[in-house]
Amino acid sequence: MTKRSDIIDGNSAIGRKYGLIYTKRCGWVDLGHANPEGANLLWQQVLKEKDKGGTKSGYFRIVYKQMMGRKNLLKVGVLKKYDIRKGLNEDQKKSVALSIFLDVSHAFEGMQSNWLFRKITDSGYSAEDLVSNLIGFYQAVYPGKQFISLCEPVSKSVALDIWDRYGEVGSNKNYSTVPYIYPIPPSKSGPVSVQLPSELNTIKPAKQGALFKEVN
Repeated sequence: MTKRSDIIDGNSAIGRKYGLIYTKRCGWVDLGHANPEGANLLWQQVLKEKDKGGTKSGYFRIVYKQMMGRKNLLKVGVLKKYDIRKGLNEDQKKSVALSIFLDVSHAFEGMQSNWLFRKITDSGYSAEDLVSNLIGFYQAVYPGKQFISLCEPVSKSVALDIWDRYGEVGSNKNYSTVPYIYPIPPSKSGPVSVQLPSELNTIKPAKQGALFKEVN
């Protein structure tokens, strides 16, 4: 669960894997969720058609999961399998990978939102979660681009002011990848939903069916 003490200066966010920052164009960003390592495991499976086996001819099967828990201790999460048509072009693979990524992300956030987890955490669909996940996906697919910089991070003092004025991110639920943007400096008006930078909107998720489908 993200806490006030996790907030860091946005100007020092580049290259860091942990911390919470506020940005002018993407709202709150959790650098742990924006870490591309997990999304890259999915992307490499799709890009290179790494078949886990068990599917019909003309398709390859991949497995993708999102987990929570400390290293070397019990972890819980969501694991799903998908069959993907072989021979897709790279743009199609990007669309399929994003659709799978968002599907598992929603399932993971939904798990965190159930009654059992709500007893110990309010992190399910926290304001920054899905937006940060999406940034991590784009960083995996386009590793040479600085998406955090495109979001325009602010100083730690400004981020703290926003937290103190509008409340912790866990109490502000966001069920989409459309970020909440808060006034700077904080005022009586509340947040507004805005579109992400165009560079984070170049891939459209594919619909399940002809190109891929989940394996029950």
